[in-house]
Amino acid sequence: DTEYNVNVNDQTAALVALAPHKLIGFMSVHPDDASVMDEIERCVCDLKLRGIKLGPNYQYFDPLGPAARRVYGRAQELGLPILFHQGTSGVRDAPLRYAHPLVMDEIATAFPELRIVMAHMGHPWHADTISVVRKHPNVYADVSAQFYRPWSFYNGFRLAWEWGITHKLLFATDYPITTPEETLHHLRHFNEFARRHHLPEVPDEVFEGIIHRESLKLLGLE
Repeated sequence: DTEYNVNVNDQTAALVALAPHKLIGFMSVHPDDASVMDEIERCVCDLKLRGIKLGPNYQYFDPLGPAARRVYGRAQELGLPILFHQGTSGVRDAPLRYAHPLVMDEIATAFPELRIVMAHMGHPWHADTISVVRKHPNVYADVSAQFYRPWSFYNGFRLAWEWGITHKLLFATDYPITTPEETLHHLRHFNEFARRHHLPEVPDEVFEGIIHRESLKLLGLE
């Protein structure tokens, strides 16, 4: 189908070119592709893309395999942060073990200078995500796709607060499924749920810190 006979990295670069003062482009590659290393170089040198997005469960590659490790090593050399899909999925043939947060522990140990963002706080495995983020200086988690499930939303942030890693949580929205405005609203009204159910709160300044955090600086993308 010619509709899908396109290079997503070319499309991303074209979109960034429409508003280069506002947008930063991330490439997506498949570690098992024979030309993956050449594509990374092309994306960096020609397309000026500045990070990588990977979803091992959706792309169906072993995130701890040798091909994936080559990609991580080159990303570390080039200073490219990698955003990984983490957590559950409703897609039947997408292996959950490829998106489990504890996999990130092994990657971060092998590539300690690689900046990693664990998407969705690894839901529903918040505790495992927090353990990995707490352990590794260059590993972060984003807060996208949390508020759809209020009890998980509450427990994830409460655990993050108790374990002292909220300074490593980055604002993200899961757009276009949800908007920035919706995410801002739910972060700023988190404690309404806690009060309604007579639960311990999380300080409001934690959420303002997430909203105003200089994420680009943390990821080397200034």
